[in-house]
Amino acid sequence: MKRKVLIVLLAALLLLSLFLLGGRSRRQVFHLGDKPGAMPFSPAILVDDTLYISGQLAVRPDTGEFENGTMAQQSERVIANIGLLLKKAGLDLGHVVSATVYISDFKEFGEFNEVFRKFFPKDPPTRATVQVSRLARDARIEISAIAVK
Repeated sequence: MKRKVLIVLLAALLLLSLFLLGGRSRRQVFHLGDKPGAMPFSPAILVDDTLYISGQLAVRPDTGEFENGTMAQQSERVIANIGLLLKKAGLDLGHVVSATVYISDFKEFGEFNEVFRKFFPKDPPTRATVQVSRLARDARIEISAIAVK
């Protein structure tokens, strides 16, 4: 009986706090360049203290041009783009808690891992890495990430 009363009280407090705070999270969108890209998604969205970063390709932020190159070159550009989005949100690579990596050829996994290790030398984020049959622009790699303040 005491447990049910406690649950009801906690639920009431939660509803009251949502009512008093408006129940809305602060939401801010960030783009690589100065203006939104042509694709129908946001590169990064900050909700309260969490930044959600869409899958990034090896695209130059200033021109939007795809940088074709080796796995290492594309990986460095992708992680640099993630770093740029983090910076715009007031964060850095140390705030990344999770990454999802899509690569087109697992034979290049070692080359990617060397780059990842360079950018995340200590306490790297959690990570899932999957091989896919093809990525947009025939990229070798795409990375999405989540960062927390």
